[in-house]
Amino acid sequence: MNASRVTLQDFLPALEALRETESDYCLVGGLAVGAWAEVFLASEERTSFDLPIRSKDIDIRAAKADAMMFLRNLRDEGCKIGTIYKRTPKDSTRSFPAIAVPVELPVSGIKTTVEALSGMPALDITLNGVIITHGTALRYGNIQVLDPCSLMICKLNAIHTRPAGESDNDRKHATILSLVIPRFIKRALERSKAHNDPYHPGIDAQRLAGFLRKDPWKDLIPESEKQVMLDACDSTLTGLSDE
Repeated sequence: MNASRVTLQDFLPALEALRETESDYCLVGGLAVGAWAEVFLASEERTSFDLPIRSKDIDIRAAKADAMMFLRNLRDEGCKIGTIYKRTPKDSTRSFPAIAVPVELPVSGIKTTVEALSGMPALDITLNGVIITHGTALRYGNIQVLDPCSLMICKLNAIHTRPAGESDNDRKHATILSLVIPRFIKRALERSKAHNDPYHPGIDAQRLAGFLRKDPWKDLIPESEKQVMLDACDSTLTGLSDE
């Protein structure tokens, strides 16, 4: 089954080309989790989780215009682009408009889907008809990836809302992120304190901590995984006060 799934490498050139058009987007979903895992997990940990992560599709957070630039780049790479489907949420307070586009990769012939979401449930909000996005799109090589703390919020929401038996991958991704997040925060704090990076993880970490401490989110993952992330999130408060 994995052989028919996609990895980040399948889309990397098309994503990297978005820098040329200064497109506003970030990679989300399982492939984003896998990207951070490749950076922060040790070799034996990557092996135990069967990395790289393979997915049935690629998810990005982007407005339609920026999503169309990504599709253009994929077409330039030789992909076959299918009909664009618009998905309008039944409940605009819980989810956001999105487009889904069937894509066939060159050479391998793998058929997949590009999902472009205008907002992420649980993470982003709509205020007076305007989508307010949260979290930070961070540079990962030459692409943009949503920060790990915000990805965890998205995974908690998926675990909470998906039917039993359909959230196994989300639980696996949450376990991966429970290892990634403390290491990510530690490095981000060190780089911020040394003035090597303007990004400080405090806001993203404290938003995640809020989810981990309240219902229904606080009981969705094992206590050991939750506590190590909370300890890391709380360390950002010290980091903020030290600056």
